[in-house]
Amino acid sequence: MKVVYGHTDSIYVQIDSVEKAQEVIKEIEASVREHFPNVLGLNEHPVVLEFEKYYNALGVGTVKNRNAGMITWEDGNWLDEPKFTMTGFIAKRVSETKMAKEVQTKTLQMWANQQPMEKINAYLHRTYVSVLNGNYDFTKLIKRTRLKEARFSVKCPDCGRKYALKDLVNVSVCGQNEGKNGIHKCGERVSVFTTVEDKRPTIGSGVAGVINAWQNTDIEFDDSYLFLKAKNSGMAYVNPLTKEKKPAEFISGRVFADFKDYTPDWEHYAQQVVDKAKPVYEAMGWDLSSIRTGRIQKSLEEWF
Repeated sequence: MKVVYGHTDSIYVQIDSVEKAQEVIKEIEASVREHFPNVLGLNEHPVVLEFEKYYNALGVGTVKNRNAGMITWEDGNWLDEPKFTMTGFIAKRVSETKMAKEVQTKTLQMWANQQPMEKINAYLHRTYVSVLNGNYDFTKLIKRTRLKEARFSVKCPDCGRKYALKDLVNVSVCGQNEGKNGIHKCGERVSVFTTVEDKRPTIGSGVAGVINAWQNTDIEFDDSYLFLKAKNSGMAYVNPLTKEKKPAEFISGRVFADFKDYTPDWEHYAQQVVDKAKPVYEAMGWDLSSIRTGRIQKSLEEWF
């Protein structure tokens, strides 16, 4: 029996059969209880080991708590067909793009099903080329996220007064255009404002897209928004804190129709295809550049 992976309260071992695993789990539990006796005199020993799943294939990443596999036995029952499962990958995040989820899930499924590198790479290369050439459904590139007030609010580090980012475009100091002398409160520069959690504000990706929409469109957002990285949007926005004018690389909207006049940054999203496959390629020691080229580098032994 060989331990191949462990994390928190779980351990994965290589073993011949379910029957053997059921036998060994009792032996291990007995040994652990012997080394850690029930010194508190509890009605039941606090250490209980459970045999939960049996995989016919399991792939383990190079980063902690990343794995994917095919379960054939679970909680005492054989499954009618193997069930795919994965842990620790971005494909499970709600905020990821549909493309990223599909690419990583498909790659992990092929990996867990022990498909050869040539087949996995062919799928990824086709997808990479399709995205790079713009022959891809752009709606699958768009992210949706919550419009959290804290991300669009800042405060003065001197007096603690809070501001919405959208209200600071024409404001340079705290309290500007207020009070008898045109300055109310402390007059601190907005460029040194912090987030409401006292952190340095970052205005990028979707947040920058929303600010651009506030300044250049009539779009009104509610509790969520969509955003896309665009190529040559033709628009610019003013950073409400630094007052710097910047080209709009990200476009935000409420519905897919808000993006119909923009061209996605296809190179950016094609690179995401490579990035989502990277955990598998690193775990297997495969050449990541073969996704772009479609050519698989031969090892020294294969040349002779």
